[in-house]
Amino acid sequence: MSRASPPTSTSCNDRRVGVRAAANASSRAVPRIGALIFISMIPVAMLVAPLKELIGDRFAAGSFWTHSFMSVNMIGAVVAAPLIGFVSDRAARRREIAAIALALDACLLAGMGFAPTLTWTLALRFLEGAAHILAISTLMALAADWSPTARRGRTMGVVGASLMLGTACGTRLGGVVWSRVPDWTFFVAAIVSATAAVGVMLLLCDAPTSTRTRTRISDAALLVRRHPRLLVPFAYAFIDRFCVGVIISTFVLFLADVHGLGPDERSRLLLMFLAPFALLVYPAGRLTDRWGRIWPMALGSAAFGLLLASYGVVPQDRLTAIMVLSGVASAIMFAPNLALCADFAPSDQRGAAFTGFNVAGSLGFILGPLSAGLLFSALAEDGPRDWAYRITLLAAGWTEILCAAITLPFLLAAQRRLAGSRQATP
Repeated sequence: MSRASPPTSTSCNDRRVGVRAAANASSRAVPRIGALIFISMIPVAMLVAPLKELIGDRFAAGSFWTHSFMSVNMIGAVVAAPLIGFVSDRAARRREIAAIALALDACLLAGMGFAPTLTWTLALRFLEGAAHILAISTLMALAADWSPTARRGRTMGVVGASLMLGTACGTRLGGVVWSRVPDWTFFVAAIVSATAAVGVMLLLCDAPTSTRTRTRISDAALLVRRHPRLLVPFAYAFIDRFCVGVIISTFVLFLADVHGLGPDERSRLLLMFLAPFALLVYPAGRLTDRWGRIWPMALGSAAFGLLLASYGVVPQDRLTAIMVLSGVASAIMFAPNLALCADFAPSDQRGAAFTGFNVAGSLGFILGPLSAGLLFSALAEDGPRDWAYRITLLAAGWTEILCAAITLPFLLAAQRRLAGSRQATP
């Protein structure tokens, strides 16, 4: 009677070589993608510091329309989300889609420099938001394509760090450019975006194991219905950006009105939050590959919520330490959330998944300042302004804590399902 022969050592060695080759390819591709995500974030962040001069002074715009400039691109991203997800996943190659989107982003940024009216500027900004989120979502999906499951946490750590470092450097660069060549701010931003487009074409290639099916637009629009567990990372993305929106609006005004801090001092405090966040996202991503996604997300989110709730009540001399701790907590929760989004998404719809992730964050960023402003205005009518600030910051912090508490059972159930599916996979 013949017996089935056991696997030979040669086949096992071939499997190890294949795994090692995939890891080596990932280690080369992911840093390049991270560098290009970093560059791609710089142009939009450049417009933050000189906002008043670029929009308010140039067009004699009121406060509402000046603030609208920072929101209308996110509205464009939200409105275009179904088409963006469809294009990112349907495309035969992600590289070309990212490069075209960045080139279009560059054209729209340059167009804003020539726009004759505020209406034209806002219209171009709306379209620019759609182009930019298509580029970023596609690059994020490409990073996930190149990442083996066991290394996905560190890959998303690279992505998160690149997003934050690009935002930080872009904000600083915008201030420098405006102080030296103010009329060139939009054009310098366009040059940076065009450089990123060229870099994508020259430095990146699609993952050889990446496969995509020809999906319909309705498939991208119904992604969350088909994979409802994606609601969890989307919910975290929404709440996290909601709270960041409160920080850059209500908290900044609180520092000015209550503590009497000037712009330089306020920016220094915000840097104490942003720098640890950016620098620790990658190490946090590596840790999630060992510890899992669930507890870092839940505990980091709860810790950040408690810290945010304390912004209005801690003494001024302790705010620096609180901001540093906030950055650490944000990194701990952000990296595993990116990894979880990649885990939960089908490989052929990661572009749509990361588009949904970015759209959820954009909605949070839009609604955070608006909600905080409405709450603050209502409270300030019946009490002192410092009390209204403190209650608003307290309420924002509790949204983060509630998000962690409500989603924890779903996260634990999803963790068990993922562990079961991996054990069942030969």
